[in-house]
Amino acid sequence: MESKTICLDGGHGGGKSGAVYGGLKEKDINLAVTLGVGRILMMSGYKVIYTRTEDIDVSLEERCKIANTNLADIFVSIHCNADPDEDEPGMSEARGEEIWYNKGSQKSLYLATQLSYWVDQIFPDEPFRGVKETESLYVLKHTDMPAVLIEIGFIDKSSSTESFSDQGTINSICNFISNGIMLAV
Repeated sequence: MESKTICLDGGHGGGKSGAVYGGLKEKDINLAVTLGVGRILMMSGYKVIYTRTEDIDVSLEERCKIANTNLADIFVSIHCNADPDEDEPGMSEARGEEIWYNKGSQKSLYLATQLSYWVDQIFPDEPFRGVKETESLYVLKHTDMPAVLIEIGFIDKSSSTESFSDQGTINSICNFISNGIMLAV
């Protein structure tokens, strides 16, 4: 059987840091998780292509072109979520993981559903926010294969600074996402 090609997209990069909280930059977490997932998949016999392997800015168009030209079987974009409003006493912080897919794509919905159990394991004490459809995420609309965007958790949740700074947590996130990908393709 021919090896499946997985395109991994570490969201943001370069001058586009994404969400920032407590010294953490989303672009750095996204890249660390993306590279970790890629290493696991390659060791398991998958062909992995990346939209970026270092801290550079890659346009949304280029990310899609990389996936499409390399005929990837699936596209997985890794991000951290953020809740921009001020947390006030008595108001709960937003927390949990979620997976986005492009509205109307049954194959992307299938991929997101297959990943959902594993993504929910990232922070088991936090709610899984669900598999959600959208029409507004460029990389999901302009890739030719099943594509999802995973929000692995909230970078600005007060406990996130510790979790996302811990290499053990990053390794765990990589394992969960890799398991989901391997079962989905």
